[in-house]
Amino acid sequence: MKLKRYLAPTMRKAMILVRDELGDDAVIMSTRNTPDGVELVAAIDPEAQQYKEASQLSTTRSSYVSSELSSDAGMRGHGEMAKMADELKAVKQLLENQLSGLAWNQTENQDPNKIALIKRLVKIGIGWDLAQKLVSKVDAKNDQAWREILAHIELMVPIDEKDIIESGGTIALVGPTGVGKTTTIAKIASRFVMRNSPNQIALVTTDCYKIGAQAQLKTFAELMGVPVHVVSSDGEMLSLLSALASKKLILIDTAGISQKDIRLSQQLTKQRAGVTHIRNYLVISAATQLSVMNDIVKSFGEVGLKGCILTKVDEALQLGNVLTVLIEHQLSLSYLSGGQRVPEDLEPVRVRDLLDKALVLGQQNTSEHHEDAFRLGMGKEMSDAQ
Repeated sequence: MKLKRYLAPTMRKAMILVRDELGDDAVIMSTRNTPDGVELVAAIDPEAQQYKEASQLSTTRSSYVSSELSSDAGMRGHGEMAKMADELKAVKQLLENQLSGLAWNQTENQDPNKIALIKRLVKIGIGWDLAQKLVSKVDAKNDQAWREILAHIELMVPIDEKDIIESGGTIALVGPTGVGKTTTIAKIASRFVMRNSPNQIALVTTDCYKIGAQAQLKTFAELMGVPVHVVSSDGEMLSLLSALASKKLILIDTAGISQKDIRLSQQLTKQRAGVTHIRNYLVISAATQLSVMNDIVKSFGEVGLKGCILTKVDEALQLGNVLTVLIEHQLSLSYLSGGQRVPEDLEPVRVRDLLDKALVLGQQNTSEHHEDAFRLGMGKEMSDAQ
């Protein structure tokens, strides 16, 4: 086995040197900090390199082999190669995590104030990339650094300046199953009826999949004295909206669809020629993991989103994930909803209050796996899973 020593100012630059010279098959034997940065010893196994070259050479040669034998041998060979590939991938991931952990520990020793700020942000649920960006905007050694970061967050969260109830129009609530779209529509409709006449609003549902979905909306509508219309095709939607053009507010309740469902592309309220005046608002639960929340926003972005409504705030264990999604996707927040009371449990958005709630929940977060995850270099994975 051939060993080689590399010197670089940072672990990342040392890894780049190793990869450029020895390739992806290199193995890290040891690392240590030096006055000039970091020293890294790497190696590559000559026998493994020869085997790789021989395998590549053998694939270029041609010879006649019985189709049955070649088929059986090919299946066995494919299975063995797949197994080896999985094992190598696992080893590579382990080495990358170990190196990330070493780099993290090195940075923690060199700049403890910066790392402390990142930890505080991750604890309240802020995503890894956003946390690093926010910390880079301030002087970590300044006593006011944390206040400055919170001020940056408050300015970065986009808020929908138009109140749906006041501005009116054609509003569709979209989102996954179980996030509370129908209840949210009932809350908005109730608030509207309290301020205006029931004759100025209409409710529409496209949910022809979930049992009882239409019945729930019709129950709310009967209590308010508001009509409910059911549509199941683009043609029906266009005709109905044309007939309801005189209404000040039209609320459309859509079927709950998974962000991975192919029917998402067939959403009746999707922005297209003839229905571009429908404003889609994504209803999303605050009690959703950051990685899942990102996936939902990206998928439903295909229908064209004007903003979002956050539900189940009372069930959330943290709110930094919400702040992260709003900032990174620049998705405007319109309402907060927590609880099932109609119409009480619906409130306008005040970013400062939302941020204060996130801080309180962060203080209540007593999870003990954070420090271990940081040391292992798995800070990003941990923040995405929150």
